[in-house]
Amino acid sequence: MKEAEDKCQQELVALKKEFEEFVYIVSHDIKSPMRAISNITTWIEEDLGAVENQEVIANLSLLKNRVNRMENMMNGLLELSRVDRVELEFYEVNISKMMANSIALLEPNSNVEFTLNTTLINENCLTLGAKLQKVILSVLDNAVRFHDKENRKVGVEVVETESDYEIKVSDNGPGIPEQVASKIFSIFYTVNSKDVVDTTGAGLAISCKIMKLVGGKIKYSAGINNGSIFTLIWPKIIILKN
Repeated sequence: MKEAEDKCQQELVALKKEFEEFVYIVSHDIKSPMRAISNITTWIEEDLGAVENQEVIANLSLLKNRVNRMENMMNGLLELSRVDRVELEFYEVNISKMMANSIALLEPNSNVEFTLNTTLINENCLTLGAKLQKVILSVLDNAVRFHDKENRKVGVEVVETESDYEIKVSDNGPGIPEQVASKIFSIFYTVNSKDVVDTTGAGLAISCKIMKLVGGKIKYSAGINNGSIFTLIWPKIIILKN
């Protein structure tokens, strides 16, 4: 039985390595022609000059946007494949300051009213700071990007338990339909059309993988009056789970 388990584990490790190599090669080989297409499109725009055909202008703009989206999707896929191999440094983080700084990055241009409430006993934590920052920014950006109200509000609450830090991000946006809520952590899945909201749909998938890596959890629930609530359970003591 032990030999069979060891063999299975070895096969899983080999498959994982093969997948990472495949993603790297594909993303690298596809990026070059995509950049070439983007450059050629720009040259065509310059050659056309002040063309009056609005359809041509719109099609060239659409082409550049599609190429840019493909490159962002490749970047997202590459980042997802490397979650457990990069930014694994432990350092001391002040949770409240990290939350406030993350909000400050998004607040100026988002037209959103943020509220931050922390009830922490120990604000400093020795943890994977870069990973925690990435998840926090992803969830906050998600709350801002998919908001549809004129009076936009995002609330952030941070509480401490004996073993975890619990971060709750709630908004008064449109929420997520119940029938698709289970898909939101899948790579490249978006509730809205990518033509409606400029996104690759990789952020929540990457966040979910980070939370699994550190032994934490990320959960979605519907707000009382529509809206969305994302809850992050970040452990104080991290044992990496590859």
